[in-house]
Amino acid sequence: MKVLVVDFGGTRVKWGLFVNEDLERKGTIGSRYIQNVKDFRSFISQFNFERLVLGFAGMVNDGIVIHAPNLPRWEGLNLYDEFKEYFPIIENDANLFILGEYHFGVAKNHKVAVGITLGTGVGGGIVINGKLLRGKNGLAGELGHICIDINGPPCNCGSYGCAESFLGEVYFIERVGRIFVREGESPPSDMKMLREKALMGSSLAKRMWDEYGKYLGILIANISSVFDPNVIVLGGGVSNAYDLFKKSMFEEIKRRKVAYRYETVVLKSSLEDSALYGGFYLANLL
Repeated sequence: MKVLVVDFGGTRVKWGLFVNEDLERKGTIGSRYIQNVKDFRSFISQFNFERLVLGFAGMVNDGIVIHAPNLPRWEGLNLYDEFKEYFPIIENDANLFILGEYHFGVAKNHKVAVGITLGTGVGGGIVINGKLLRGKNGLAGELGHICIDINGPPCNCGSYGCAESFLGEVYFIERVGRIFVREGESPPSDMKMLREKALMGSSLAKRMWDEYGKYLGILIANISSVFDPNVIVLGGGVSNAYDLFKKSMFEEIKRRKVAYRYETVVLKSSLEDSALYGGFYLANLL
């Protein structure tokens, strides 16, 4: 069977074409080039496949995009109906990420695994005994919208002080830019540049990564207190800076976690294409 898996993020769209059990081709395209269903149909028409798995950055229930803060034009669409000829599987992208890690990556053989994707926004997924935790409306695992500061900034979801409003690239890089300008330095345009500045020795960039780790540590401490997971796996583009924020992250986890005597295992994703493999797993399961 030929399966096309598409990981539709707020900034980038990653895709992979599986033929039987092999990832035969893969690539990335900017989300700005796929603004609507018509654009997406045009994009996937280049591939020869039998089944579509679409991992979507937002709240999805029964194929309907309930809320997509970073992809508002897709809200309200029933993606099962839009792509029915491809026998689609529609899933939250972070759910695909943790499924990929659970079945093929560092979360393998762990009873309770939590995935956090750090990118344009902050996504989350939870697997317990091999099954996704979905909740009553299929919206469980929206970890990026856990409040970590009741006086925090507004989030695209409509709430305030969400983890995403501190850790999502769009929000964080805006705050970093203001601080860089205030201190008379050229601001980074994105998290990749902030990482490069830190690796080149910028003390201000390093300080910003320490701040990032602190806020992430608060989120992880909250998650640990609720789920007591065997492992928490970090993915997404921002996780490539793991070595720059892990120290402050673990310090904050230890300072805040209720069961501080027990270690919280936090690992960086081991797979380059976790969500693609998670989609491949679902296509063979369903």
